[in-house]
Amino acid sequence: MLTLGLPALTLSIGCAVAYSAADYFRKAIPLSASAPLALFYAFVLETPVLAAWLLVSGDIRLTADYVWPGLVAALIGLGANMFFIIAVRRSPLSLMVPLLALIPVTTTLLGGAALGEWPKPLQGVGIVTVVVGLFILYIPTDGGFHPLHVWRHFLREPGARPMIGVVTLWSLSPPVDKVCVAASSVGMHGLLQLMILWITLGGWLLFRGGPRALIAPRAAWKPLIGGALAAGLAYGLQLAAYKIALVGIVELFKRSIGLVSALIFGRAYFQEKITGPKIAGIAVMAAGLAIVLAN
Repeated sequence: MLTLGLPALTLSIGCAVAYSAADYFRKAIPLSASAPLALFYAFVLETPVLAAWLLVSGDIRLTADYVWPGLVAALIGLGANMFFIIAVRRSPLSLMVPLLALIPVTTTLLGGAALGEWPKPLQGVGIVTVVVGLFILYIPTDGGFHPLHVWRHFLREPGARPMIGVVTLWSLSPPVDKVCVAASSVGMHGLLQLMILWITLGGWLLFRGGPRALIAPRAAWKPLIGGALAAGLAYGLQLAAYKIALVGIVELFKRSIGLVSALIFGRAYFQEKITGPKIAGIAVMAAGLAIVLAN
């Protein structure tokens, strides 16, 4: 039976905090490490964590039906992760991570368009609330509540467009992942995705620059290792939470805590300003997420 007892609550919060830490570490990777190189090592270092998780779970199921959906999932994952690291390098964490709150919204709408599973009326209210929160988040600090001013402020953020790419791709991934885990275990799916990604990136780096292209700057190692450990821990806690809590509840904690953490980490480690629109926008978006995911 799925409940929200202390174990489920602890796992959900732990998962959310670990994912937030992974976001911070990706932002902290120095620009001297190119985006492909940073992702290559992030995936390589995360692989032992997922391999250990697979061994602990003991479920190594894999069938031939995995091949094509697995490759599609890897392509989506590669694009989304590349766009993500580009976005957080170009723009403040506190303006980029909140855009991920659109993923449950777009996933719900895509489910309606593709499967006829349209959101309930209350979920519709939640979707509108999330959009309103996003509007508030991007209100210019020098005033200008007109929608055109907000839209221009959004477009002026260099990371906005790649982050919309992240939202789009990660919104498309759930149905593909569902097909993948029908042909493999969850742990095997996660491990194979990492291996496909780092093998692809490693091959690309070697092709472009030879063996020297695989040398990471010394300053990049700490955030790379921290990000890999955080992401691996987050994934494991998420899988454990899914077994005893509703997926929507786990996602609610993950996204809501991610919103607040982006504001805190952005200020504490990257000297990003905390403004009224950011606080109000994040609060409204969190409320909207609660309505969407809890229903």
